[in-house]
Parts: sequence; C-alpha cells; structure tokens
Amino acid sequence: MITFGNIKKEHLPFLKEWRNEQRDILRQTKILTDKDQAVWFKKIKKDKNQRLFAIFDDKKFIGYCGLVYVDFRHKRAEISFLDNTNRAKKGDLYKQDFLAVLDMLCRYGFKNLGLNKLFVETISFRKGHMEILEEFGFKKEAVLKKQYFKKGKFYDSLIHSIFKKNYGVKK
Repeated sequence: MITFGNIKKEHLPFLKEWRNEQRDILRQTKILTDKDQAVWFKKIKKDKNQRLFAIFDDKKFIGYCGLVYVDFRHKRAEISFLDNTNRAKKGDLYKQDFLAVLDMLCRYGFKNLGLNKLFVETISFRKGHMEILEEFGFKKEAVLKKQYFKKGKFYDSLIHSIFKKNYGVKK
C-alpha cells in the first residue's frame, strides 16, 4: 500500500542515487553530490512554494513527489515525481506508484491548497509516462520543440495539465 510522509535527512542518499541513475529522463543535467542534497534539503524546508512528500510502500521508502513552483496568485503548480530506479524500470509497479502519486497530489493541490491547475513537463521519449498521465485525466496542453538535448539528440518537451473541475472526471 502506497502512503506518504515527510522527507527526512536519511532519505537524501537514496534520492541522490536515484536522481543520478535516472538523469537521462530528468531535467537534471549534473551528477548530484551529498553537498547538493544537503543544500536542497535546507531549501525545501523553508520554501513555501514547494510541497514535497516521501513515498512509502509498506513503510519502505521508495521515492518522493510534490508540488513545485506553486503559484498561489495564479493557482497552479508543477508536479514532481521520482520513483526508486528499480521500481521505475518495472512498468506495472511504476504505473501503480505514479497513479497513487497523481491522485494524492491532485487531492492535496485542489482541495488543501485551493489550486486550479496542475501540470507535468515530460521529455517526449517517455511515452509510458505520458500514457499514465492521460489515463489519469491529464490533457496534452503544449509541445516545446527541441527543448532538451539527451542521449545525443534534441527532444521535444510536452506539457500535460489537469484542472480542478476535471479531476476525477473520466471522459
């Protein structure tokens, strides 16, 4: 069973490892260090425009998620999600984790924070990731052409969004 809690200092080595292992699918460009993680952890504790959560499966830490770049004036935020690298490689497990994350973050963002729109930016070669977003109810809103240089070539970036009024409505 997927549950959520606070990110703690003891999670940082796992997050660093998983982010470094998955750099090719993330917007991250450099290898993270322990110092980078310590600075990030300090920042997220103070930053009112980020709401981050640890993800657990039967009490085992498996990743993190959250709402970042929260803009209370315009009532929107970006979704961030990182799964344990081994789970991320298993399509069915990744889907299970991601759907649980999307549901929790939509409930939290729309009901607790009063947001109107949540969005996700995805590099175009992540087809399975985008299929999960669309299955959940996110709609493709924009394509940013040749936005990222990964794996030796340029890729588009796709923006998928969901609005409060559409959350939980299956079309």
